[in-house]
Amino acid sequence: MAYRIRPGRNAAKELRKAALERLGKAIQALCAEPAERAEGVHQARKRFKELRALLRLVREPLGARFAVDNRRLRDAGRRLAESRDASAMLESWEALARRNHPLFVSEPFRQIRAGLQQRAAPDGEVHAEFETEVAQVLSELHALTQDVRHWKLAGKGFGLVAGGLRRTYADGVRELARAEKDGTDELLHEWRKRVKDHWYHCQLLSPCWPAALDSRVDQLKQVADALGDDHDLAMMLQLMQREPELFGMPETREELQRCIERRRAQLQQQALRLGRRLYAEAPNALQARIGAYWRIARAEQG
Repeated sequence: MAYRIRPGRNAAKELRKAALERLGKAIQALCAEPAERAEGVHQARKRFKELRALLRLVREPLGARFAVDNRRLRDAGRRLAESRDASAMLESWEALARRNHPLFVSEPFRQIRAGLQQRAAPDGEVHAEFETEVAQVLSELHALTQDVRHWKLAGKGFGLVAGGLRRTYADGVRELARAEKDGTDELLHEWRKRVKDHWYHCQLLSPCWPAALDSRVDQLKQVADALGDDHDLAMMLQLMQREPELFGMPETREELQRCIERRRAQLQQQALRLGRRLYAEAPNALQARIGAYWRIARAEQG
C-alpha cells in the first residue's frame, strides 16, 4: 500500500493501515543482508520519519499515545544514526565534487575523499554495537506494531487530521520566518523538519485531489532536498573544525570551505525562493482548502 489515505474510506482504518505498512517496511529494511546494511539503515530511518509525520497528523486524536510512540520512533532513529551519518557525509562530498570537478580530482582532495570513504565503512561494516542496536530497534518496532493495531483515534473523516495538518503547516510558516530573519544552521534545520512533515502530510492527503497536491508534494520535496543538502554541508564544516587533519593542509581546507559556502548560498536561496510561495497561504486557509478537497472527493466516491 502506498503512503496515502483515501477520503472514501474510514479515516482511522486508513491511518492505522498506513502506519502498519511503514512499520513493516522498516522491519524488512533492517533485516537486509550484511552487504546491504547501510542502505537498509537508510531506508528504515526514512520510514521512521514518515511514521513520525503521520503521528503529528493525528497528534490530538491520539492523546497521550502520541508522545509515547513519537519518542519510541525518535529513539530508534537515533540508535541507527551513527552508521548512516558517515555515509551521508561521503554522499555530500560526491555531490560537491560533481560541481567542482577539476579541483576535486587534485591529489589533496582525493586524499580527503579517501579518508571520508574509510570513515563511511562502504562495505557495510558498522560500529561494533550495530547488531545489538538493530536487534533492540527491531524488538521495539514489533512492539509498536501491536500497539498501532489498537490505536484509538477520536474523530471522523477530515476532522481526524485537520488539526495536525494545520498545526504542522503553521509551524512551517513560523520556522520559515525565523530562518529568513536569522539563517543559522539550527533554524534552517528546524524549518527543514517542518517542511518534511508537511511534505509527508501532503503525500498522505494527495488522493483528495492528486492533480493539485502531487504538484505540491514535488515542490516540497525540492525544498526539503535543498535544505537537506545544505545541512549535510554544514555538518561537513563542523567535522572540518573538529578534525582538521582529515581535510589536509590549511590552504586545502580554505579552498574546500569556499566551495561549501558557495554551494550553501545557492541551496539556501533555492529553498527560500520556493518555500515563500509554498508557505504564502494562511494556516486556516490551507486547512479549509484541503478540507474542501476531502469532502468533494468523498462525495464523488460515495
